[in-house]
Amino acid sequence: MLQAVIFDMDGVIVDSEPLHIEAERQTLAPYGVELSEQELEDYMGRSTRFLFRDIIQKYHLDTTVQSLYPDHMKNLLRLCKEVDPIPGALDLIDDLLKHGIDLALASSSDKDLIASVMKKLYLASTFRVIVSGEEVERTKPYPDIFVETVRRLKYFPHECVVIEDSCAGVQASRNAGIPCVGFRSPNSGNQDLSEATRIIDSLEAIDHEWLMGLVGK
Repeated sequence: MLQAVIFDMDGVIVDSEPLHIEAERQTLAPYGVELSEQELEDYMGRSTRFLFRDIIQKYHLDTTVQSLYPDHMKNLLRLCKEVDPIPGALDLIDDLLKHGIDLALASSSDKDLIASVMKKLYLASTFRVIVSGEEVERTKPYPDIFVETVRRLKYFPHECVVIEDSCAGVQASRNAGIPCVGFRSPNSGNQDLSEATRIIDSLEAIDHEWLMGLVGK
């Protein structure tokens, strides 16, 4: 029986992936690094700290993640003040709550950004469990964030379903043994969602009954 649905945030609840890309570009521009949209899309689903560590090493930048991060978060929080929900996301959340299904959020984003988005959309008290990328040792595609989320929910993995928009997120879910809906979010780029249990093009096409049908598959 389906007990909980675990949402990713960026690209699933809110259309924030383009804002992440813009914030990353603004943060790296002073160092002469201009990454293509495709390069930045390859990091979707992973933590920004992972991205910066990789870029610093790849381009031999004379800086550190600790130095880049404060400016990056200022850029991101400023941009995300105008973030919009993904069509169908809020209706799906309401439908699941009405039918007694617990909700959790497992996002690679930082706590401050998660809190800002939850406040803007009046969702702060909606999710029973919220786990950020800061709270686990390894980021997606490793399963750590979903293992921790399920642990806090106190359910078994097969009693939950994850909704993800990135290749790394889908892999993390499957590595944790949780059925996964791969959502082709409009601004998440050409993500490989082939390992998902099911793939959808719109959140407006699913509801609690549809998600219940994935449990045990």
